[in-house]
Amino acid sequence: MKKYLSSLPALLACSSALAQAPEPTVESNPIGTIIFAVLFVGFCVVFAWMVWRNKGKDQQDKKQ
Repeated sequence: MKKYLSSLPALLACSSALAQAPEPTVESNPIGTIIFAVLFVGFCVVFAWMVWRNKGKDQQDKKQ
């Protein structure tokens, strides 16, 4: 255990020396983001509506 703990500072020093410079961030297309958000919200609304619509059918099936 002492062997691993003593090598930890050397490992951290070497890993930071070999690290690459961060690349610039890539800007996403706002049209794609808007389309994704509209589709995602739309699917969530349709799913909630289908569950709400079929909730009464499940209760009627259990009574019969």
